[in-house]
Amino acid sequence: MTFSIIGRCPRTGAFGGAVTTSDLAVGSRCLRLAHGKGAFLSQHRTDSRLGDLGISLLSEGLDAENSVSRVSTSSDDIEWRQLGALDARGRAAVYHGRRMYSIYTHSIDTDCLALGNILDNDGVTDAMAAAFVAAEDAPLGDRLMLALEAGRDAGGEVLDPLQSAALRVTGEHGIDAMDLRIDISDGRAIEDLRALYAAYGDRSGLLRQVALEPDGLPVWRRLFDASIDRIAELGLEARFPTARQRANWTLRD
Repeated sequence: MTFSIIGRCPRTGAFGGAVTTSDLAVGSRCLRLAHGKGAFLSQHRTDSRLGDLGISLLSEGLDAENSVSRVSTSSDDIEWRQLGALDARGRAAVYHGRRMYSIYTHSIDTDCLALGNILDNDGVTDAMAAAFVAAEDAPLGDRLMLALEAGRDAGGEVLDPLQSAALRVTGEHGIDAMDLRIDISDGRAIEDLRALYAAYGDRSGLLRQVALEPDGLPVWRRLFDASIDRIAELGLEARFPTARQRANWTLRD
């Protein structure tokens, strides 16, 4: 009851993925990424440890086919699982367990792999891959979001409303460009994820600066002044001497 896509940006080395399901909190379970190294999906009665193993193998330099082969021989319950990998060169590989009873498919295209199970029809992942490829000049997050929406519009899951969704894109220095999750939704997980993605906007640059160059980012004046006022109200100036040391911070409006 999951459909997903993993993709690669050859210009930046970023990998990303988007996933949705009628269950809760899908973002923590199915998708594993490593910047410049690859992406791995583990879904259908998901064992997240398989994804952990898969991305570790890709990070060590194994290609997609060998990574999926290694993971598929690591578990006695593998026939319940659906696996997918995309490696550093954009090659893809999949494994569909024989205990899967629903419509399940995968679609491989340039720098992407779409994967799904318990689907409404056998064209869902084709629509996802096509949408990803058609937006080749767009940022990776946009392409993944469009692909997820295309999967929904092509039929999505066979029965239940979508309750969770996630979108993640890697970045340099081990800092993701984004890791956005809708863990519970009233059947509108993809729409909610689209709204979150729009609100997130270009914050990746700001958050990267916060992590890598905190001294170069001025403090919001409104938050700074509110903090000073609250410290004074509570009589905590001796413990938090921010007002007396105001010159130590650069402020911005």
